[in-house]
Amino acid sequence: MRELIAAVSLDEGWMRRRPAELSGGQQQRVGIARALALKPRLLIADEPVSALDVSVQAQILNLLSDLKQRYALTLILISHSLYVVHYLCTHISVMYRGRIVEEAPVAAFFGGPRHPYSRMLLAAMPVLDPSGQKSIRAAREEIGSAPGAGSGCSFYANCPQRLSICGEQSPELGEVASGESVACFLCQPSKKERPRT
Repeated sequence: MRELIAAVSLDEGWMRRRPAELSGGQQQRVGIARALALKPRLLIADEPVSALDVSVQAQILNLLSDLKQRYALTLILISHSLYVVHYLCTHISVMYRGRIVEEAPVAAFFGGPRHPYSRMLLAAMPVLDPSGQKSIRAAREEIGSAPGAGSGCSFYANCPQRLSICGEQSPELGEVASGESVACFLCQPSKKERPRT
């Protein structure tokens, strides 16, 4: 226990404290230490910093990065924050309505996402719009929450580049470049047609 408490940058004095006596960041560190007690090779972190303030988020992200190296962990990070994903991950999978629509190394993804939904996600990041013309609310409205097209693509109702085939068939996740896969007919040359306007 002492080794684990030290590994998550807490003092031994914290071992006798109750959960209510710990801050959010300290509670998160204790949760990480509990997960490490099982000596896992794989650690799944579901929104590990979403309820923390920005300075504590940075501390926890640095801690997770250090622990990955120290314990040779594979980390699966589930997050809505693209900033967190960019900082901590080497590979990204984007999901829309429970289906993976794009997979790529982080550098390739942030350098040029291929799926229309992925492009909208990046456009919703305020720092990527230095003009400040697109608000977060406008970007969310653009991404939308309309239902999918039944047997077609789940993003069909919200896609600005949809094709007629998108409403009829669900695209399979297919490799478009080394290490990059996309579930979109726009990225599959044999299925391409002129986008609707």
